[in-house]
Amino acid sequence: MSAYGNGFACAAGAEDFTATAHRGGKGRRLVTVKGTCACRTPGFRLQLALAAPPIVAVPEELHLELTEVAPTGTVTQVITPTDVQGEFEIGDEVERVVIRNRNITVLVKEG
Repeated sequence: MSAYGNGFACAAGAEDFTATAHRGGKGRRLVTVKGTCACRTPGFRLQLALAAPPIVAVPEELHLELTEVAPTGTVTQVITPTDVQGEFEIGDEVERVVIRNRNITVLVKEG
């Protein structure tokens, strides 16, 4: 896991994520993106969400953002592994997932 150098409370790198494609109902292609971040305290909630489309569309990429919701109240200051997962519909041309606000790129593997 990468260091906290980007202003986020939870650190992660490309090595902390996987992207696995599979076929869902009616032949739709879905990708499940899973990751583990090292958060500064327990209690963080993480979410993957679709990012705004890039200015120049790249059909081979799915663009996401990773958001953090900090815990409320007093919490112990201890580095805590925190999981995040999301499932997204994709086209057959998608080969990689880009988590834009973290500069992370993950290749999509067939599952």
